[in-house]
Amino acid sequence: KTERVRLLQNGSETKGPIVYWMSRDQRVHDNWALLFAQQLAMEGKKPLAVIFNLVPDFLEATIRQYGFMLKGLKQLEAELIHYNLPFFIVTGKPEEEIPKFLKKINASVIISDFDPLRIKRIWKREIAKKISIPFYEVDAHNIVPCLYVSNKIEFAARTLRPKIHKVLMEFIDEFPAIVNMKKGELSSDKLDWAKIEKSLNINRDGKDVDWIKPGEQAANESL
Repeated sequence: KTERVRLLQNGSETKGPIVYWMSRDQRVHDNWALLFAQQLAMEGKKPLAVIFNLVPDFLEATIRQYGFMLKGLKQLEAELIHYNLPFFIVTGKPEEEIPKFLKKINASVIISDFDPLRIKRIWKREIAKKISIPFYEVDAHNIVPCLYVSNKIEFAARTLRPKIHKVLMEFIDEFPAIVNMKKGELSSDKLDWAKIEKSLNINRDGKDVDWIKPGEQAANESL
């Protein structure tokens, strides 16, 4: 639905790949942002790439949070490859690394997933200043798109809940399936996950938890 999609910045498309900058919604299936990116790629007969920007230190996350996430991303890489979707990881500040990557591959459009965190909104605003291609944001996280329900701060569930219920049935949609892309138009090297883990500037005193399993498949099994 178009209500899920927001154009953050207009621009001029090139003939290059469509790029999905994955951040909050770290999954291949049931992901409206990835589905929208693939739709644009197929309509424009362009390659599609998925990129994840790994920030070496984020808030006060430790190796416990990062380790869990990296294990999930490793599984995600294998699943994306299954659909001939190249997966890239860049490390550093998103406002610097994302524009650099887009320029490197001559990207034509960038799509991000929706995130209400202030730091994420700042990243997007700073990236938009450095690029001249269309920049879309897709709410892949909520059944009813957050900004469609309300464009102001809501202070109580009792005022927000009726707004959600009013339009809920409009958004109870089945997810289309991800389809295989053509091989060879754009490829990524196999990621060195040990090197990626070592690049983190975080507290490593904690231990992995063993009562919860990372990754999209484990999440589906739990659900």
